Order: sequence, then C-alpha cells, then structure tokens
Amino acid sequence: MEKVQLSSAHSWWKLSLALLFLGIGVVAFVHGFMQLLSAESGWRQIEAASGQEVSCAQDFVLDYDLGAGETSATVENKAISRLYGQACVDALQLFSNSGQWPERHNIRYLNEHPNETVTVEPGLYKALETLAASGDRTVYLGPIYELYNNIFSCQDDVLTAELDPRQDEDTRQYFADCAAFADDPAAISLEMLGEGQVRLNVSEAYMDFAREQQIESFVDLCWMENAFIIDYLADVLTENGYINGVLSSYDGFLRALGGASEQFGTGLYDLADGQSIPAASLSFGGEMSMVYLHGHPLGEQDSRYYYEFADGRVCTAYLDPADGLCKNAVEALVGFSRSGGCAETLLRLIPVYVADKFRADALDDLAAEGIYTAFCQDRQVLCNAPDVTVSGLYDADGVRYTVPGV
Repeated sequence: MEKVQLSSAHSWWKLSLALLFLGIGVVAFVHGFMQLLSAESGWRQIEAASGQEVSCAQDFVLDYDLGAGETSATVENKAISRLYGQACVDALQLFSNSGQWPERHNIRYLNEHPNETVTVEPGLYKALETLAASGDRTVYLGPIYELYNNIFSCQDDVLTAELDPRQDEDTRQYFADCAAFADDPAAISLEMLGEGQVRLNVSEAYMDFAREQQIESFVDLCWMENAFIIDYLADVLTENGYINGVLSSYDGFLRALGGASEQFGTGLYDLADGQSIPAASLSFGGEMSMVYLHGHPLGEQDSRYYYEFADGRVCTAYLDPADGLCKNAVEALVGFSRSGGCAETLLRLIPVYVADKFRADALDDLAAEGIYTAFCQDRQVLCNAPDVTVSGLYDADGVRYTVPGV
C-alpha cells in the first residue's frame, strides 16, 4: 500500500460565548456554559478510532454534543469514534489518486482504467455523479496538477520557474494543451451508468497525447477532495442517527449536521495593504454546508495549496479549466447552503471565484438556487444569506469594515 501524506488539522478550542478563528477551517461555536459540564457530556472533540490504518482524520475535526440523546455520553462517544474512524479510513481509500488498496476501486483505479466500465462503491459513485452533473471541468485537470502541485513544496522562488506557467512559456503551452482536452466533453467525460458503474471516457486523440506526455492522471479531485470527503463523512454520521455535531476541515469546508442548537461560524478575511484582515464574523445555526475559498493562506497549516513569492504574488491551486492558470476573482468568497453538501456548493462557486473577473450578478443566480454568499469589497462585507449573522466588524489601525445599510 502506498503511503499517503496528510496534513495536520486545526486543533479545536472551546471558548464560552465567543467565535474562535483558527485560520480557515475555522469553525467556532457559541455554547455558553458548556465548559462547566462534566467530562462525560457536552461538546467534545471525537477521536477517530482507526487502529493502525492510514486515514484522512488529520484533515478534519468532528465536535459533538455528547449525551444530548437517550444514550449515555460514554457509550455514544465510543460508538461515534468507531464509526467516524472507519469512515475516515474508507474515505481516504475511496477518494485517493495516489494510493491503491486491494478490491477497492478508487480515483486512481479509474485513471488506470480509462474507457472501461468500473464498479465503484456508493460513496464514490455519489461524488462522481455530483461532478458529472455539475458540468464543472476542474476535475479533468489531473495532468496539470501532476506537475503544478510540486510548486507548493518549493522553498525558493528560483525553484518554481519550470512549474509556473506565468514564468515558463513551455509550461504555459503544456498547460494550455492539457486544458484544451480537459475543457472538452468530447475529449474526456465521466459517464454514469447506474448501479455503481462508471466509465471514464477518453478520446483516442487524448489517449495519444497522454502516452506521448506520460500522463498518469486524467481526473484528480486535488484541492477539492476534502469537500467530497466531508460530505461522505457527514452522510455516514447522519445515516446512523448522529446529527448533534459539526464537521470541519483545515481548508475551509464545514458541515453542521443539524441536530445542535448552538451557533457555528467562521471569520471572513480580506486583504488590506497586503495584510490579512479579520474583516468580520459570520455565524449561523441549524443544518448547513459552508465552503470558504480564499486567495492567500491563513496560517501555516493552510499553506498546502499555496506558494507565496518574495514579491507578494501567490500561486494557488484554483486553476481555470479554460487555460490551466490559477486565478481568483475576489480575495475570499464564502458559500452557504442548507439544501446541498459542500461538494455541490463548491462546484457552483468555482465558475464565479476561479475567473478573471468577479461577476456579482452571478451571486443572485446562486441565491435563487439556495446557495448564499459572503465576500468583501471596498471595505464592505456583503452577505446575501438571510440566516447568516455578520458581526465583529474590524475597525483598527485606520482600517474599518462596514455592512451596507447598517
């Protein structure tokens, strides 16, 4: 089995009546006197019991209100820990494009079997079905990410030259060639055949190009992976009746499972004179999926898909399928949905965020679909979500954020 390197998740700290910002996977909740409860009940971080098996648990935090139901907190904690731990093992194996496991057909297996009918497990089938239905082409940028992801581990600007299409013309042309295939449904597509069967269709011309360029990955979830994994983990928990909790990832995905009465939220960050500013707090209650896209890393643990040059320019993993170049139309964009998961929400946000120009009018179309947004523009916090509260507006050092009409 191939070893898979996973980053550490943010630690979870509890503060009474406060929203706590821990970078971007930053989930915070207001729970008053919860700290005073016994160790056997109340809000607790659940450990993923996965034994010696490699899992994705390092990327996520599950906090749960133990003892809120009929089962004792101790029994409930053990049951959730086992269930959550196994789900983290299964998720890593299902969504991986780097590891192989016997009898498990995952993303890597699909890449190794183009133009063949492959039977996959329900969790992966649901994710691939969501991708296919969305029309977004980011998942087909696998060949570009094979090369481009190396830029994020560079320790010096000079090492990025041949990896950055904005510095190297040959790299730019290669990315453009790959993007032309990736953006063409006739060249590559996921065909959902029902009953767990899927086919990765790749044209003869693309297969020839792949052989010539020694391409191994046609599809790759890359930076989107945790959006699909958090939905998978949330499904496992809720299908087993565990809804009194919240899942969050270090890279900006959140699933509030709906059973808790507390408020959850995140900090909304903006850039001011090249500095990251905590412009406001965004909070909400009830069942919610949240996606946070941002153009700069917010802390050391959030640097997995970012490289910052000495001159301040940042390379991100947000690549445009149209040309294979990284871009973000606004510094940060937060999406909220009560009806869809993180993956579905993300796939609807990508065309708005990963673009040359920010189209605020496109947010109205998303709102009509039940996907609401928040972002900063000209030191204003613009949030169209009817049940998301904006508070804690930044006002210091001559920098002041406001909410229109307030």
